[in-house]
This record gives sequence, C-alpha cells and structure tokens, in this order.
Amino acid sequence: MAILSNSYIVSALTIAHCLAEQMCDARGSFMPTTNYDWADRVIVHVAPPSSQNDSNKLCDLEPLDMMSSENVGSLKHDELGVLLTVFSDNAFLHVNSDDCGGACKEDSTFKENESVLRMFLQVVNAQLLPPHSGDRPGYPIQGERQRIHLMGRVFYELFSGGESLPKIERRSTSPTKNFFGELSLSVNDSKSHQEIFDSRCQTDSCEPAQKKKGRTFNKTDILNEVDEGTQFIFSMDPLKLKGIPPPLCNLIGNMLGCLSGDFSEDENYHHMIDVRDDLRLMLDKPSKFLYDPGMGKISVTGLELNNAVYCREGELSALKDCFHRSLSQNKEYAIITGPSGTGKTVLAHRFAEFALANGGIFLSGKYDQLMQAKPLSAIVSAFDEYCNMLVAHAESCNAPAVASALREELGHDAFHLVKLIPNLSMIVGDIGAVKPNEDCVDAQERLQYLLCRFVEIISISSKKQVILFLDDLQWADQISITVIERLLLAINSSSFLFVGSYRDGEMDECHPMWNMMSTVSGLGVNAKIIKMSHLDRDEVNNMISDMLCLSPRLSQPLADIAYQKTKGNPLFLTRLMTSLSKDGLLRYSLSRRRWVWDEEKIQSRKIPDDVAKFLTSAIFKLSPDVQNALCTLSCLGASTDEAVVEVLETDLGVNLTNSLKYAASEGFLEKVDRDYRFSHDRVQEAAYNMLSSDDRAAMHSKYGVALCLRAMKNENDDSLLFTAVNQINRGNNLVIFDPEHKKMFALLNLRAGKKAMSVSDFGLALSFFDYGRLFLCKNHWQHDYKLSLALFDGSATCAYAIGDQMRLSEISMQVLSSARSFDDKLNVLYHSVSSLFDASLMDEAKEKGFSVLSMLGVKLPRPSSLQETMKLIEDTRSVLLGLSDATLLSFKPMIDPSKVMAMKFLSRIVMPLVLTSDNFTPIVVLQMVKLSLEHGLTAISAIGFVYFGSVLASIGYIEEGWRYAKMAKNLASRFDCKEVAGEVIAISTQTIGYMEPLQSALEFHMIGHKSAMEAGDIRNASLNILLFCSNLLWSGANLNRVQNEFKKGHRFMEQHKTLSLLVLSGPIIQTISSLVALEGLSTMKERNSHSISPVTEFKNPFAKKIYYFHIMYQSFMYRNFDRLQDITEEYIGFKVQPWIALNTDSVQSFICGLASFWIYRQTNNSVWFARGSRCKTAMKRWADGSEWNFFHKFYLLEAEEHFCSNQYEEAKVSYDAAVVLSKKHKFVNDAALACELAGYFFLEIGERSQSLEYFIEARDKYQELGAIAKASSVYEYVASYFNHLMISVS
Repeated sequence: MAILSNSYIVSALTIAHCLAEQMCDARGSFMPTTNYDWADRVIVHVAPPSSQNDSNKLCDLEPLDMMSSENVGSLKHDELGVLLTVFSDNAFLHVNSDDCGGACKEDSTFKENESVLRMFLQVVNAQLLPPHSGDRPGYPIQGERQRIHLMGRVFYELFSGGESLPKIERRSTSPTKNFFGELSLSVNDSKSHQEIFDSRCQTDSCEPAQKKKGRTFNKTDILNEVDEGTQFIFSMDPLKLKGIPPPLCNLIGNMLGCLSGDFSEDENYHHMIDVRDDLRLMLDKPSKFLYDPGMGKISVTGLELNNAVYCREGELSALKDCFHRSLSQNKEYAIITGPSGTGKTVLAHRFAEFALANGGIFLSGKYDQLMQAKPLSAIVSAFDEYCNMLVAHAESCNAPAVASALREELGHDAFHLVKLIPNLSMIVGDIGAVKPNEDCVDAQERLQYLLCRFVEIISISSKKQVILFLDDLQWADQISITVIERLLLAINSSSFLFVGSYRDGEMDECHPMWNMMSTVSGLGVNAKIIKMSHLDRDEVNNMISDMLCLSPRLSQPLADIAYQKTKGNPLFLTRLMTSLSKDGLLRYSLSRRRWVWDEEKIQSRKIPDDVAKFLTSAIFKLSPDVQNALCTLSCLGASTDEAVVEVLETDLGVNLTNSLKYAASEGFLEKVDRDYRFSHDRVQEAAYNMLSSDDRAAMHSKYGVALCLRAMKNENDDSLLFTAVNQINRGNNLVIFDPEHKKMFALLNLRAGKKAMSVSDFGLALSFFDYGRLFLCKNHWQHDYKLSLALFDGSATCAYAIGDQMRLSEISMQVLSSARSFDDKLNVLYHSVSSLFDASLMDEAKEKGFSVLSMLGVKLPRPSSLQETMKLIEDTRSVLLGLSDATLLSFKPMIDPSKVMAMKFLSRIVMPLVLTSDNFTPIVVLQMVKLSLEHGLTAISAIGFVYFGSVLASIGYIEEGWRYAKMAKNLASRFDCKEVAGEVIAISTQTIGYMEPLQSALEFHMIGHKSAMEAGDIRNASLNILLFCSNLLWSGANLNRVQNEFKKGHRFMEQHKTLSLLVLSGPIIQTISSLVALEGLSTMKERNSHSISPVTEFKNPFAKKIYYFHIMYQSFMYRNFDRLQDITEEYIGFKVQPWIALNTDSVQSFICGLASFWIYRQTNNSVWFARGSRCKTAMKRWADGSEWNFFHKFYLLEAEEHFCSNQYEEAKVSYDAAVVLSKKHKFVNDAALACELAGYFFLEIGERSQSLEYFIEARDKYQELGAIAKASSVYEYVASYFNHLMISVS
C-alpha cells in the first residue's frame, strides 16, 4: 500500500494550485487536449539547491530538459520508479518495505537520484505550456464544467503518484458531452528535466512498475460509452488508501462529479476559480482545510471556538508597524477602539504573539467596571504577573539578570513598589519597612517615578522592549491614566510601547484619557488609532469558513443567515454559532466528514437583534442555581478570586462552586488558576443587568457584610479588604445598617483609604474617606472623635494631593471648627498654606503661614529696612563662626513636635519666597538655623543651612557660603532623608559653582533630580533640571546638546505643570534659538509663548529680571546698540535682591559689564563706564574664589575697560589673556566672544590683519559651539571690512 508523505502532498498541491490559477487566467486556451500526454506540457519550477529552505524563491535560470544526459547522468528512463521508493529518513514517498521485499530500499539508483527527489519536493511554481504548432489538434473542450472535470482527472493522477483514474459504470438518462484529454507532467530545475510518472505503481500492492510509454485515453471507447448514455461513478477510495487527506479527496471528487453529479451533488464545483481558492486555503491553512479535524472529538464536544483573529489582517499589520516604528526611536502608542464584541482584546493578544516572537516582553491588564476600588488594578496585575513569571522561570537566560538589576537599581525604594506589586518581594527579598510617606514630598509623584524606573530596568537588563496592553480604558481611573502618561513621556520608545483599548461611545468628554492623549500629543508622542468595526458579509463568511474548516463556497449559505442575524458582530456571531451547535442545528456529519446545518430552521429561529439581549436570553436558559451564581459573580466584577467565592459559600450558606463550574463548561466563564473570569465583559454585564437596582444594592450589601466581617479579622489581606469595602460602598445608599455595622464600615473605609494612600492613589483614597465619613453617626465629633479626625485628616491630605482646592477648603473648615486642639488642626493648616503657595497667592499664604508659626511659638522678626536684615544675617553668621563643623553636626536631634512642625512650615515657605525675590527670604532662613541651634537638628535643618550658605555667598561671603553648602549635604546624608535631598543639592551646587569648575558641578544637578524624583519632589526635580540646563549653556557646552537637554527639561516641566519654573526657561530658550536658529527650538518657543511673554505680563520680579537679561544678551551679541541701551537701563533699574547665589548671577554681571563698556564708547557717558567697572570688580572677587570659572571673564572685562580708557597696549594683553584662559578652561562660548571683541578692538585701532585673525577664530569657535546663526553674523559683519580677503577666509 503506497502512502504519500506530507512533503509530497504540499509539493503536489503547489503544482495543482498553479495549474488551476493558469486555467482561471487562460480560459481554456492552454487546456490539455486529447492528443497529448498532459505531463509533457507541465513545467515545474523548483528552488535552487542553495535555497532549499526558502520555498518562496524561484530558480533564476530558465527550465532545462531533465532528460538531457548532462543533467541526468547515469539515470535511465526505465529506472524512474525510484520516485516511489521508501526514504523514511527524508519523508518522501513512503512505501511498505515488506510488500516490496526490500527491493525499493535496496534500489541501486536511490543515492544517485536522491538530489532529483529533493528538488521535486522544493516546488515553488508550475506552468502549463501550449501545444506545439505542428501537433494534431485535440478534441475541443466545451464549457466550464468540462474544464473542471478534466483538471480533476489530472489532479487524481498527480496525487495518486501517477495512477490512472478508476471508474465504475452506471446507466444515465442524460449522457455527457464528448470530451477527451491527454495529460503528462515534467519536473524542471536549473540542472535536470524528467518525466516523473512514466513508471508507477498501478495496484495497491507495491509490485515493480511496468514500463509504459505515455498515457492516452482511448478516444473511441469514451465516445462510444457516452453515445450509449453511459456515465461514470468515480471512487476516491484509492486516494484515501494512499493517505491523501479526506478534504483533498473530496475536492478532487467534486471536480470529477461536476459533470455526472455522482459524488456530492450540492458540493460539486461550477467554477474553476473556486477550485483555485480552495487549493490556496489548503496550502495556507493545512491544519484547517487540508487535514481532517479530529472527528471523534468533534462528534462528542460539538463546535469549540478559540480566540482566533478573523479578517483583521490590516489592523494587526498596523500594530506591527507601530511596534517597528517605536523600536526606531519614534515616540508612539497604539489605541484600539470599536464597539463591544468586535475583537479588540483578541487582536491585542494576537499582536502579543508577534511581539513575543520578535523579542518583546508583553504585559497585559484589564480594567473592571465594578472593581475600580483597587488601586491601579490593571497596571498592578500586569506588573505582578511579570514578577511571578520571573520567579517561575528563574533559570531562563534573562530572568537572573532582570531580577539582579531590580534589586540593585531599586534598592530600598523597592519597598514602595512591593506594597503595590506583591510578587516583587519574591525578587528583591526582605528590604525592611519605612513609615508611611517617610522621605516623601509627594508620594504619588514618587510612585510614578518608581514605576517608570521599574519598566526601564526590565527593558535595559533584558535588552527587550516592554509592551504594556491595558484593556477597557473606558473604566480606567485618573491615577492609572497619569501613570500611563508618565510611562509614555519618561521612557525611551525603544524600551516601552503602550497599547490600549476602549469601547466606542463609552468615554465622555471629561474622561481623563482624552486629556492624556492631548498632553502627550503636544509633547511629541503620536497616537496610532486602530478602529475596529463589525464584519461585512464576506468577512463573516470567511470567519465561519475558518470555524468549520469548510470552503467559503460551501459555508456561504450559513454565513448569509448569520450575517443577517448578527450584523457582523464577532462576539454575537461566535455565541450564535455555539448556540446552534448546542441545539443541534449545526452538527458534524461523520459520514460526510464535515459540518452540516439546517438552513430552514436556523432562518426561522427567533434571535434577539442585540448581543446583550442574546446573552441574557442564553443565561435565562440555564438553571436557576447557575443563573443566581452568575448574578452573584457579576456583582463582584469581571474577575473574582476563588477565596472570595469560598467566603460567600461559607458565611452565606450557598453553593456557588458547582454552578460556576457548569457555567464555565457552557462558555460563560473561564477558570484561570484561582480566578473565575467572565468570558467577555458583555456576559458579565448581561448577568448584572438581570438584577434590578434594588436587588443589586441588596446583594452588594449582603456580600459586603460577609466580606467585611472577614476583613476585620484579617488585616493583611488587602485584596479582601478592597473587595469588601467596594461591595459595602456600592450598596449603602439603599440599605439601612445598625450603628455597630456602620462604625465597622467607617473603620474599614479608613483602612482602605490609608492603604490606597500608601500606594499613592489619592483619588481612590479620597473616595474611601468620603464613604467612611458617610457612615459616621450624626454627632460623630462627640461620639467618635478619633475616627472622625482620622477620616477628615485623610480627606484633607488627599484633596491637597489631587489639587482639589474647593474640597480642601470645605474639609478644613469642619476640622478647624470641630478639632479639640491646635495640634489636631495642624495637618489641614499645613495643606491649606501649601495650596495657597501653589496657587501663587503669595501674600495670603505668607500671612496664614506666619500666623500658624506664631501659634507654634515661632515669632518672625519683621525688619523695616535692608540694613536691619543685614544685621540679623551678621548676628547669625557670628554665632556660627564660633562653631566647628563637627560641633554643629553633633547637635542632638530635634524632638519637640511643635518645633518640628514649625520647621516643616518654614521649609515649605522658603522656596516660593526665593523665586519671587521676597525680602522675607533671609528672615525665614535665619529662623530655621536658629531653631536648629536651639532645639536640635532635623532633616529639614539641612534646608536651613544650605539656604543660609547661599544667602552668605550672595552678599559676598563665598567661602563661608561654600562651608554651609557642604555641611547641608552632610546633614542630609546623616539623616538619610530623600525628602530634602533634591532641594539641598540644587541650592548647594549653585554655591559650589563659585568655588569649583562649573563643568564638574553639572553632574550634581542630575543627582539632585534623581533624588528629588525618588521622593516625589517634582518642584525640586524641575529646579535641578532648569539649573542643569542653564549651567550647561554657560559652561560652553555644544548648543546641540544644550538644545536637546532643554527640550527634555521643558517637556518635563510642562508635563508636571511646574509653571513658576517653566516661565524662567522661556527666555533661555529664546536665547538659544537666536544663536542657533534651529527650527525645533523655535517651534517649542512658539508653543510655549507664555514662557516668553512680554515684560508686562511677568508678575514675578525674579522672572522679569531674567527676561530683561536675556534680551540684553541677545542685543549685545548681535550688536543692536539702540535696543541694548534701553534694555540695559531697564535691567540695571531692577533693584531685586535675589538672596541666594546662582551661577547665572556672575553671567549676568559679566554681560552687563561688557554692554556698559560698549555703551560708554558709543555715548561717552561716564555713568556707563562706572557700571562696567563695578561689574569688573565683582568678577575679580569671584575670580579670587575660582580662577577656573571667572578669571577669563575678568580679563575680558578688564580689556574692555582698557579699550574705553585708550590703554591699547594693556588692552591687548588682557584680550590675549581672556582668549587663552577661556580656551584652557573649556569655555568655548567665552573664547568665541573674547575673540570677537578683540577683533572689534583691533579693527578700531587700525590693526586690520590682527583683527581679521581674531574674527576668523571667533567664527570658528562659534561654529564649534554650534552657534551657527551667530557665526554667520560674524562672517557677514567682517565681510564689509575685509571684502578683498574673504575668498581666502571662507
């Protein structure tokens, strides 16, 4: 018995498909006729030997005659039966070796013909050649069915290995038309040509084949049979006995039966294009359309559907493209949207297969309409599952590296993530505990930063991109959307790709998702929106065809009915098909080995026209117990832990497990590990909507009480706590509880609120506190004071954290009127003062803050003049001069709670005062130092000392200021307090910049930014970024780098809405733009026009002075004298005392001095000379502290002063010194400016050659700096004076 291998079948299928394709195109012009052996006219293309593993590549050479001696070698014509020999190791044609007596395997020609066989099994194309011009014409082919029948005969011989078609006669009343066919096949590659089927097995036993020269049907016999009214029944049993798959046997039988109607009349082919398409399906999806499905299993189980993606190739391709673009550094994310049931989730998980295969890490989570009481539920589940996977696959190649990186990079900060992602603890181990919100300015900002670090660490350590898919975003909470935004903006696109999905029409205009999409779009992150819709009629047919493993031409009648009833909704369609199978209207026929259905009954069946109603009707068909179990589960959300089900069974005395198992067997649920999950959101909604609003409230309350009683006993089960409180809060409005229960519910809401705060979900925490307050009794401030105060304090903290000023004001009023002591009011007072500062209500904030400090026993002096302020500074300076660093650092810790709170208030006040150049700045700083000296040290003392050092440096005591800056850093390290680290590093680095090289101080600001982010201190994280970028500009860094850093910093400040600092960056951006004329910066400048508003719009005097300085700088650099004189007057007229030392102070003084000297030369007004000289004197004082940073600036000011005084020889020396030192100290910007000013000087005194040399060097230095526009300006200016020399210069 001969059995064909899979390799042979696929090759033969390829040939058959190519022939059918040609028949569709040729319309009979190349059809085989009766006079020719069909095999002689079929040319087969095979893959070249070097590409045997690539079946998509055709041989580049023209087909050669396989019978040529040079290609065949010793291969003889009568030895071609070797093609039917057994090669079990290569899986060619399998022949029973026992029947052959081993002859086939022992054939001496096997090895020499093995290469021919291998080439045949690499078929990639076939072609039917037209008859030769001299050949006798064959019998004409009439009609499409004759063509199909004739090709069926060809296919039979092809798949049988060359055997003739057997026939069984029967009498017919309507004889067929006469037709003939002579068929043959040739195999061809670049080396050989062979007639394959000249020798073949003709019986089921494998006897040696008899030599036969061609096969020609007897024309006379066939004509006589047809004339006598004889038709044929064609049996496919010989093909089946050879192992040809039944669907392929049916295809050939239905081709042969298209004339005689003897096979399966309703399935016979009528068009060659259908044959071609069915062959293509067998090639593309052999598991579905070529090989028979497990009919034994199907006959028992019925129709079983998977999560295949039907007719979504375009949408899947769009996701793949997004994936590839993101790897190419293109900031992008994808959103899948569409009506419910259109396959959004299935599409995402199909994309997951692609992403995983291409080296990605795919994480997924799902939001739940009824389980929004769990903080960051979808994101947490995705990350938690990943950690679980890392532990489970600890031996894999990447898992140890990722786990090690998480431990090392997160360090102690992992504690805050472990509270959110429990499985992370199995990776990082025991890291101890910290107090709630310890070392934290803004816990929410800290958490978002740590989540970004978590993803970055995973991506970098695994060297893979992390893809996060979040389903059902229409139910996402605000904190989740904010985390998504931060992930998109903070992480490199090659490390992170976000994919989300939401239902059409279920996100109103207030949904936070819209605001997030708008924000990230404005910051350069593009959205790829993928719209899913219902399937059209053809797509429904393709889907059903795939489900039933049936040709689309056969499934079309059923698809038409299904489309009419479901309107192409994929979910509706799959549920309908499952229902039809269960009801017996769609069944698998064992005799026909295919699915069959009753069209009339399906058409007449009444089906709801909406998927929700259809699902509801399906649930109503279940038993009452199963219905009740589904309704119970629907109240708990889309997914429920088995432990919760067990609690309800035990405490309520109901049996849910068996009913839920049955519902799962019916496809309504899925059991995944210990979770019961609804198979689709619509199923859960259908079950939930079966309950009236009163029934829902009663069930929520009933389940909530049972779960709350358990939660009170188990304080460590956060999941049970959130589920219990969520149930109670959903049912409380319509249910009356006794006072004890209400107090229990208030306590549990307080617990849940604190848990939510611990993971920084302040919005959710606020809702818990609000519900808790609703459960309080009427006179709760009298009967439950501590519980009331805790709930109101929590509400105030959360309201401030989310920026709800109105809610904070309402809560504060109640606490201030009901709290029993001043200490109990301090928390709301602190948040109230902080909110006023945040709203830039400076006067009101100061008065309220000073009032609170007064009640804390801290009386702030209010000096009436600058002299009095300076005296207070000198007094404190004198006290500290008598104390060594070691003595100061050894002071005892501060333990007085009122003084600790006073320090907290003072530290909150100082930064807003600094940014507005308020004269109260040194008073607040001095008070912090005084409290530390009198009552001991706290972490906040570091802020007092760092500002005190900065104040001293700003009034000339630079070395002393440097001392206290270093002391503050040591103090912050001693207390190991990240809460103050960002601010201390920001201010101390500016002071240190007056003593140490500016370039080396840059890295400290990046450390400060990281420390601030780890504490959630966005304000000081932004401050460090701004100071870093500013110092980078003035340190002589290339402007391309400066531009990139400013872009990132500007985006960060925009994202976090630190407007007071954002407004300071605008003038700097304008300056960079003027130097480089880069389109990117110009665009950014225009988008943030509020940052560079006209002077009159600045209310902050500090910001206003910075604005004037940059206009002065631009005017000076581009020699705009008229504008320079006016703006410099405005700048100098600003009598603002900054009270802290910033590195930009020296830059401002430097440029102001240069501008003053130039204006003096133009106006001869001695006032301007005096101003320039004062700037030179200040620069000398700074140069004494740091020669590296300031001596070249001093020499340039001195050179300009000599220029004004006509001391030309002295000026030459000073110009040279300025150029040499600026180069030596790597200040490229100052070197370029020094060369340019020297050029003007030498041009003025008539030394044109020397002038030209300096101008050329100035241009080169500006180009090195990246100041392309400025370099061009210098070139154009000098050209007017050195026209005859410019050719050589350029």
